[in-house]
Amino acid sequence: PGGPAILDQVEQKLALKPEKMKATREVLSEYGNMSSACVLFILDEMRKKSTKDGLKTTGEGLDWGVLFGFGPGLTIET
Repeated sequence: PGGPAILDQVEQKLALKPEKMKATREVLSEYGNMSSACVLFILDEMRKKSTKDGLKTTGEGLDWGVLFGFGPGLTIET
């Protein structure tokens, strides 16, 4: 999912509420930074939470969604 600094910047720049990044941060904490492979782990974490909450789909009640995968050596300047 990228390191904490990348996650913090994505959250800040997109004005996301912390709960929107919860699955990503949980995967980072549990498995570490697995580069782009983490995308599947994050989707699975979101699927598990949706099932637990009784939702039919991961995106139920949402207007849109975005999933980013950052590979090694990523450099971003703003």
